[in-house]
This record gives sequence, C-alpha cells and structure tokens, in this order.
Amino acid sequence: MFRYRSLIALILVAITSLLVSCGNPTPTAKAPTYTSDQIAQIQQYATRLQTFRDRMLELPPLVQQKRWNDVESLIHGPLGEIRATMLRLSRNLLPSEQKQAEAAAKETFEHLILIDEAAQAQDGIKALRNYNELLKDFDAFVERIPS
Repeated sequence: MFRYRSLIALILVAITSLLVSCGNPTPTAKAPTYTSDQIAQIQQYATRLQTFRDRMLELPPLVQQKRWNDVESLIHGPLGEIRATMLRLSRNLLPSEQKQAEAAAKETFEHLILIDEAAQAQDGIKALRNYNELLKDFDAFVERIPS
C-alpha cells in the first residue's frame, strides 16, 4: 500500500509538471499604439494646425508695418482657436506624449498673449521676439504629432 501511494504521488507530480510546462505563457504587454480612428482625428487637427502655422507667417510684416490693429485682429480672429485645437490634439496623443505636448501648447499660447500685449503697447521688438519663441514652441508641439 505504501508503494502505491508513492507511485500515485510521483504520477501526480509528473502530470502537474507537464501541465504547467505546456500551459500558455503569460501574455506580454503591448506598447500602446494609435487606432486608425485616432490617427484620422489627429490628422484632421494637424491639417488645422498647418493652417494656423501659415497664418502665423502674416504677423512679422504687420508688426514691421506697425499695423497693430491688424496684429490684434489676426491673433484674436484666425489664431484665436489655436490653443483649443492644440489641447484637443494633445488629448489624443499617447500618455507619454501628452504632458509635453500640453506644455508646448501652453507656451505657444503664452507667446500669443505676449504678442497681443506688445501690439497694444505698440512694441515691435517685444512682438517679434515673442513671435520667434511662438514658432519654436509651435514647432516643438508639431514634432510630437505622429505621422
């Protein structure tokens, strides 16, 4: 009887080992990726951002010509939606990219505010300095957009 118990225990150990070794491996975690819907949404926002970038190029000539009302109109009109668009787009990015994109969006908008303040004060040097920083921050944001 003692031999049968030892033999049964040995058989159970062998079966258990076999089942454990032949079982499915634990699934590896996949890196987060974009869905096709997210890519389509991001591309729509990217198209709008390119339009904003094209409109930004109108600022330096207006500042140089001291057309302050036109500078303010451009900032509050066509460029007025830039922050909202950038923030919406950043929410569609991967979590690892979101914070940096949101920071770049905030910096971009702050430079627009400073350009607006310079236009109100009719300070061309401050406006152009902030315009250069605006472009740097905007381009840093655009670099985060997946292609």
